[in-house]
Amino acid sequence: MKRNWSVTVVYEDTHTRERAVQFCDELVKRFWAESEFQIDWWKFSELENAVSGREAEAKGAEADLVIFVARPETDLPEAVAQWFESWIGRRGEREGAMIALSEPVTTIAIPDKFRYLRSVAHRAGMDYLTQMPSELRAYPDSLESCSER
Repeated sequence: MKRNWSVTVVYEDTHTRERAVQFCDELVKRFWAESEFQIDWWKFSELENAVSGREAEAKGAEADLVIFVARPETDLPEAVAQWFESWIGRRGEREGAMIALSEPVTTIAIPDKFRYLRSVAHRAGMDYLTQMPSELRAYPDSLESCSER
């Protein structure tokens, strides 16, 4: 039986969405034999809207994978930072991974927003990745669910 993965993709603009689509296509191709994916897409500007922002918040809290795609030279909008902060505490003990994608950076310094994302991932109890995972690991929701299997 295939494992279902909930994926929330947050992207900056049309260019970064294209990058996210390529990544998600590769993710599905790589893991299609053992996994199915439910992917939700959120543009930065949608997170500012009260209705779509709440829906995106719920999706982020439940996601197995959160994929973030942004240009390295831009700042993280306040609405996006607030979105991250709104759901990290709601995850509880849920495991997962945040995958932060960016265009290649020509300087040695890592942009502040990616350091912030690493912090968010750790506070949410998620792995922090910057590339395709070599494997997708399903973690049990609880000791009880592990025992039931």
